[in-house]
Amino acid sequence: MNNTTGTKVMLWSAVGSELTGVMYDLRYMVICSLVLIVVDFWWGYSESQMRKEDAKRKGNATLQAKYEWHKSRALRRSANKTIDYLTYIIAGVVIGLGITEPMEMCSHIWTAAFGLGIGCTCEITSIIGHIIYVKMGVEVSAKDVWKALMRFIGRMIKIKSQDFGDAVEGLGKDEHRHRHGGEYEE
Repeated sequence: MNNTTGTKVMLWSAVGSELTGVMYDLRYMVICSLVLIVVDFWWGYSESQMRKEDAKRKGNATLQAKYEWHKSRALRRSANKTIDYLTYIIAGVVIGLGITEPMEMCSHIWTAAFGLGIGCTCEITSIIGHIIYVKMGVEVSAKDVWKALMRFIGRMIKIKSQDFGDAVEGLGKDEHRHRHGGEYEE
Protein backbone atom coordinates (compact mmCIF):
# COMPACT_ATOMS: atom_id res chain seq x y z
CA MET A 1 0.00 0.00 0.00
CA ASN A 2 2.83 2.42 0.76
CA ASN A 3 4.34 1.70 -2.62
CA THR A 4 1.12 2.70 -4.38
CA THR A 5 0.69 5.80 -2.23
CA GLY A 6 4.29 6.84 -2.84
CA THR A 7 3.85 6.38 -6.59
CA LYS A 8 0.70 8.50 -6.55
CA VAL A 9 2.42 11.24 -4.57
CA MET A 10 5.38 11.29 -6.97
CA LEU A 11 3.06 11.35 -10.00
CA TRP A 12 0.97 14.21 -8.65
CA SER A 13 4.11 16.06 -7.60
CA ALA A 14 5.44 15.86 -11.15
CA VAL A 15 2.11 16.92 -12.67
CA GLY A 16 1.68 19.66 -10.05
CA SER A 17 5.15 20.97 -10.83
CA GLU A 18 4.34 21.05 -14.54
CA LEU A 19 1.00 22.78 -13.91
CA THR A 20 2.75 25.38 -11.76
CA GLY A 21 5.13 26.08 -14.64
CA VAL A 22 2.25 26.36 -17.11
CA MET A 23 0.37 28.78 -14.84
CA TYR A 24 3.54 30.84 -14.49
CA ASP A 25 3.76 31.01 -18.30
CA LEU A 26 0.15 32.22 -18.46
CA ARG A 27 0.24 34.70 -15.58
CA TYR A 28 -0.14 37.76 -17.80
CA MET A 29 -3.06 36.20 -19.66
CA VAL A 30 -4.86 35.68 -16.36
CA ILE A 31 -4.05 39.26 -15.32
CA CYS A 32 -5.26 40.54 -18.71
CA SER A 33 -8.59 38.77 -18.35
CA LEU A 34 -9.08 40.07 -14.80
CA VAL A 35 -8.25 43.63 -15.87
CA LEU A 36 -10.74 43.44 -18.74
CA ILE A 37 -13.45 42.17 -16.39
CA VAL A 38 -12.84 45.05 -13.96
CA VAL A 39 -12.80 47.62 -16.80
CA ASP A 40 -16.05 46.26 -18.26
CA PHE A 41 -17.58 46.25 -14.78
CA TRP A 42 -16.65 49.91 -14.27
CA TRP A 43 -17.90 51.14 -17.65
CA GLY A 44 -21.03 48.96 -17.48
CA TYR A 45 -21.81 50.41 -14.06
CA SER A 46 -21.24 53.93 -15.38
CA GLU A 47 -23.54 53.32 -18.34
CA SER A 48 -26.21 51.82 -16.09
CA GLN A 49 -26.10 54.85 -13.79
CA MET A 50 -26.31 57.21 -16.76
CA ARG A 51 -29.30 55.33 -18.21
CA LYS A 52 -31.01 55.34 -14.80
CA GLU A 53 -30.58 59.12 -14.53
CA ASP A 54 -32.01 59.55 -18.06
CA ALA A 55 -35.00 57.41 -17.09
CA LYS A 56 -35.46 59.44 -13.90
CA ARG A 57 -35.47 62.71 -15.89
CA LYS A 58 -38.08 61.23 -18.25
CA GLY A 59 -40.14 59.90 -15.34
CA ASN A 60 -39.98 56.30 -16.60
CA ALA A 61 -40.20 54.10 -13.49
CA THR A 62 -39.84 50.87 -15.49
CA LEU A 63 -36.48 51.90 -16.94
CA GLN A 64 -35.36 53.23 -13.56
CA ALA A 65 -36.00 49.80 -12.07
CA LYS A 66 -34.25 48.10 -14.99
CA TYR A 67 -31.05 50.12 -14.52
CA GLU A 68 -31.12 49.98 -10.69
CA TRP A 69 -27.83 48.76 -9.19
CA HIS A 70 -27.99 45.10 -8.13
CA LYS A 71 -24.83 44.08 -6.32
CA SER A 72 -25.60 40.35 -6.49
CA ARG A 73 -26.22 40.44 -10.25
CA ALA A 74 -23.04 42.41 -10.90
CA LEU A 75 -20.95 40.05 -8.78
CA ARG A 76 -22.56 36.98 -10.38
CA ARG A 77 -21.85 38.27 -13.90
CA SER A 78 -18.27 39.13 -13.00
CA ALA A 79 -17.73 35.70 -11.43
CA ASN A 80 -19.21 34.04 -14.53
CA LYS A 81 -16.88 36.04 -16.79
CA THR A 82 -13.88 35.11 -14.66
CA ILE A 83 -14.75 31.42 -14.94
CA ASP A 84 -15.37 31.80 -18.68
CA TYR A 85 -11.97 33.40 -19.32
CA LEU A 86 -10.13 30.88 -17.18
CA THR A 87 -11.95 28.16 -19.14
CA TYR A 88 -10.80 29.68 -22.44
CA ILE A 89 -7.21 29.73 -21.16
CA ILE A 90 -7.34 26.19 -19.77
CA ALA A 91 -8.96 24.80 -22.94
CA GLY A 92 -6.24 26.48 -25.00
CA VAL A 93 -3.50 25.07 -22.78
CA VAL A 94 -4.91 21.55 -22.90
CA ILE A 95 -5.24 21.69 -26.69
CA GLY A 96 -1.68 22.97 -26.90
CA LEU A 97 -0.19 20.40 -24.55
CA GLY A 98 -2.28 17.53 -25.90
CA ILE A 99 -2.36 18.23 -29.64
CA THR A 100 -0.36 21.11 -31.08
CA GLU A 101 2.89 20.63 -29.14
CA PRO A 102 3.16 16.87 -29.83
CA MET A 103 2.49 17.61 -33.51
CA GLU A 104 5.10 20.41 -33.35
CA MET A 105 2.59 22.97 -34.67
CA CYS A 106 2.74 25.58 -31.89
CA SER A 107 3.21 25.86 -28.14
CA HIS A 108 0.58 25.76 -25.44
CA ILE A 109 1.18 29.49 -24.94
CA TRP A 110 -0.07 30.23 -28.46
CA THR A 111 -3.17 28.05 -28.13
CA ALA A 112 -3.98 29.58 -24.74
CA ALA A 113 -3.52 33.05 -26.24
CA PHE A 114 -5.88 32.12 -29.07
CA GLY A 115 -8.49 30.90 -26.57
CA LEU A 116 -8.15 34.02 -24.46
CA GLY A 117 -8.22 36.17 -27.61
CA ILE A 118 -11.74 34.97 -28.34
CA GLY A 119 -12.92 36.02 -24.91
CA CYS A 120 -10.98 39.28 -24.90
CA THR A 121 -12.42 40.32 -28.24
CA CYS A 122 -15.94 39.89 -26.88
CA GLU A 123 -15.07 41.79 -23.71
CA ILE A 124 -13.40 44.62 -25.62
CA THR A 125 -16.49 45.07 -27.82
CA SER A 126 -18.58 45.37 -24.65
CA ILE A 127 -16.19 47.90 -23.12
CA ILE A 128 -16.10 50.00 -26.29
CA GLY A 129 -19.91 50.00 -26.44
CA HIS A 130 -20.11 51.21 -22.82
CA ILE A 131 -17.49 53.92 -23.36
CA ILE A 132 -19.18 55.24 -26.50
CA TYR A 133 -22.50 55.49 -24.70
CA VAL A 134 -21.05 57.11 -21.57
CA LYS A 135 -18.79 59.58 -23.39
CA MET A 136 -20.94 60.39 -26.42
CA GLY A 137 -24.44 59.29 -25.50
CA VAL A 138 -24.59 57.14 -28.62
CA GLU A 139 -25.87 53.59 -28.40
CA VAL A 140 -24.03 51.18 -30.68
CA SER A 141 -24.70 47.51 -31.17
CA ALA A 142 -22.11 44.90 -30.29
CA LYS A 143 -22.24 43.80 -33.94
CA ASP A 144 -21.14 47.25 -35.16
CA VAL A 145 -18.33 47.41 -32.61
CA TRP A 146 -17.27 43.86 -33.58
CA LYS A 147 -17.11 44.78 -37.29
CA ALA A 148 -15.07 47.90 -36.61
CA LEU A 149 -12.73 45.97 -34.31
CA MET A 150 -12.17 43.22 -36.91
CA ARG A 151 -11.38 45.80 -39.59
CA PHE A 152 -8.91 47.50 -37.22
CA ILE A 153 -7.23 44.21 -36.24
CA GLY A 154 -7.08 43.19 -39.92
CA ARG A 155 -5.31 46.41 -40.83
CA MET A 156 -2.82 45.93 -38.00
CA ILE A 157 -2.10 42.35 -39.11
CA LYS A 158 -1.57 43.50 -42.71
CA ILE A 159 1.67 45.07 -41.54
CA LYS A 160 3.07 41.53 -41.16
CA SER A 161 0.91 39.46 -43.51
CA GLN A 162 -1.24 40.93 -46.27
CA ASP A 163 -3.29 37.76 -46.91
CA PHE A 164 -4.00 37.02 -43.25
CA GLY A 165 -4.84 40.68 -42.63
CA ASP A 166 -7.28 40.67 -45.55
CA ALA A 167 -8.96 37.57 -44.12
CA VAL A 168 -9.39 39.09 -40.65
CA GLU A 169 -10.49 42.43 -42.04
CA GLY A 170 -13.08 40.59 -44.12
CA LEU A 171 -14.74 39.39 -40.92
CA GLY A 172 -15.81 42.97 -40.31
CA LYS A 173 -17.67 43.35 -43.59
CA ASP A 174 -21.35 42.70 -44.18
CA GLU A 175 -20.99 41.07 -47.56
CA HIS A 176 -19.58 37.57 -47.34
CA ARG A 177 -19.34 35.08 -50.15
CA HIS A 178 -19.67 31.46 -49.23
CA ARG A 179 -18.48 28.71 -51.50
CA HIS A 180 -20.97 25.91 -52.10
CA GLY A 181 -20.50 23.24 -54.74
CA GLY A 182 -17.84 25.20 -56.62
CA GLU A 183 -20.00 28.30 -57.10
CA TYR A 184 -20.11 31.52 -55.17
CA GLU A 185 -23.40 32.73 -53.74
CA GLU A 186 -24.07 36.42 -53.65
